[in-house]
Amino acid sequence: MAFDFDPQRALEQLRRLAADAPAQLSDGVGRLLREASPERLEQIMRSPARWALLEGIFWQMPKRLDPRAAAGVQTTVLWTITGRSDGGADSWLLTVSDGTAHTQRVGASMPEAKLTVTMGGVELLKLVSGNLDPMSAYLKGQIKLSGDIMVAAKLAQIFRMPGAAQRGDGEPGPNGGGELDGPH
Repeated sequence: MAFDFDPQRALEQLRRLAADAPAQLSDGVGRLLREASPERLEQIMRSPARWALLEGIFWQMPKRLDPRAAAGVQTTVLWTITGRSDGGADSWLLTVSDGTAHTQRVGASMPEAKLTVTMGGVELLKLVSGNLDPMSAYLKGQIKLSGDIMVAAKLAQIFRMPGAAQRGDGEPGPNGGGELDGPH
């Protein structure tokens, strides 16, 4: 039996799989987070895995920006993630500039930002996986905002959130839905 290998077709399939990987990964993480107990999530966020999780989240954040929705937007957001095992916090600066975004980890000297978002590591995991309604979390004090809180509202409009798919009743999920959202 002859085996015909088409390298162009194989390359196209690999590209398609690679393009779908972040969505598949975030769907899998979302499922894991929904099934994990709050105690288990807290344990993970106090372990050495915290660093890798936070790096992955903030590396992925600019890829979730909707360039059309962010056209003309100029803002900075300081994310402070509390709950480290030593009692400290980790911080990243998100800069959005006319349809592009980038993040950088910041050290002891905190840069000026239009908005500062402070939350625990568990809440961040739930938020980015679509398992936490940001407005509800803010009202419960799980997310603290300082500075221009209108920037927070704009973030919801310019970032596509994973796991925020349409519910069965046709209404958006907790993060409002978006083109990266998958079916539930």
